[in-house]
Amino acid sequence: MRRKFVYDPETQEMVEVTPGRVSDVNAPAVWGDLKPFVSPITGERITDRGQLRRHMQANGVTFADDLKGTAEKARKERAVREASERKRALVDAYEHTRNQERAKSRFG
Repeated sequence: MRRKFVYDPETQEMVEVTPGRVSDVNAPAVWGDLKPFVSPITGERITDRGQLRRHMQANGVTFADDLKGTAEKARKERAVREASERKRALVDAYEHTRNQERAKSRFG
């Protein structure tokens, strides 16, 4: 189980956050150690968070939580772009028809 610690400025020590203790929201959080594991990407043994961060950066991967909201944002941008393209196509079709009518009236 992961434990959370915060710095207590009064005692000048790291204190574990428990259900009875309200943590200061402005205090820095320190998480427990990372359990060593073998990377499924390279087979390298990862033993600490810094090594994990460097490994992930070097291999172009990230946590799924880092991408929260990305798909929804892309969906909204695509919907806006498609609506704009539909409007442009409708205007182009109208202009084309209008130009054909003008040409018929001028040149018969």
